[in-house]
Amino acid sequence: MNNDRLKITITVNQRNFDIEIDKSVEYYYREAERIINKSFIEFAKQWTYTDHQDLLSKILIDFVVKWIENEERLNAFDENLIPKMERLKQLTETIEID
Repeated sequence: MNNDRLKITITVNQRNFDIEIDKSVEYYYREAERIINKSFIEFAKQWTYTDHQDLLSKILIDFVVKWIENEERLNAFDENLIPKMERLKQLTETIEID
């Protein structure tokens, strides 16, 4: 195994998943594990379900919707910020420093 790689076990809803990842992203996998399991408990309190797959599907839908919302917000922010940065660049280019 490459020295930059790491084998970890992620537990989601009492299921273990052995995966190999870059060491640099371990934090993100651990954080994802924590958030998914926390969401599972929260969704289980709110929704009726026949099996755990139903809840995991609802969690996935919720995460993807939030991701899409965030992407749209970031794109809108970029659309507003880029013209302002270009204008600022133009203004700074006109300033003469003695």
